[in-house]
Amino acid sequence: MGEPFLKTLTRATVVAGALGIVFLLALPRHASLASDFVDAFTVAFCFTFLGHYVDRLLLALPGIRTGVGPIVRVVGWFAGGLWCAVMARWLWMQYGRDLSDLPALVWGGVLLVVLELAVRRQAADSGQ
Repeated sequence: MGEPFLKTLTRATVVAGALGIVFLLALPRHASLASDFVDAFTVAFCFTFLGHYVDRLLLALPGIRTGVGPIVRVVGWFAGGLWCAVMARWLWMQYGRDLSDLPALVWGGVLLVVLELAVRRQAADSGQ
C-alpha cells in the first residue's frame, strides 16, 4: 500500500518549493518576484507530485524490480517526465508566459529521471 495522500502532497510541495527557487533563478523574469515564483513553483510541482504517481504506476508492473525491470523503470521515468513537461508547459502558457523561456521538452524527461534517482538515493541513505 502506498503512503497517505497528505504525506505525498506535503513532500511534493516542499521539494517543489526548493526546486521552484532554482527555476526562479534560471528562468527569465516576467512580473513580480512572487508571481514569478508561483509560475516556477507550479512547473516544479508538476514534476514532484505527478512524478510520484508515475513511479507508483511503474511499480505496479509485474517484475519491475528484477531482470530488465529497473531499465524499464528508468525509461518509464523519462517518458513520465515528458508527460510532466507537457503539463508544465500548458500551465506556463496559461500564465501568459512564452514557451521559448522553457528548455526543450526532452529535458523534462531528464529532470524526472534525476529527481527519481535522488529520491531513491535519499530513501537508501535513510534506510527505507
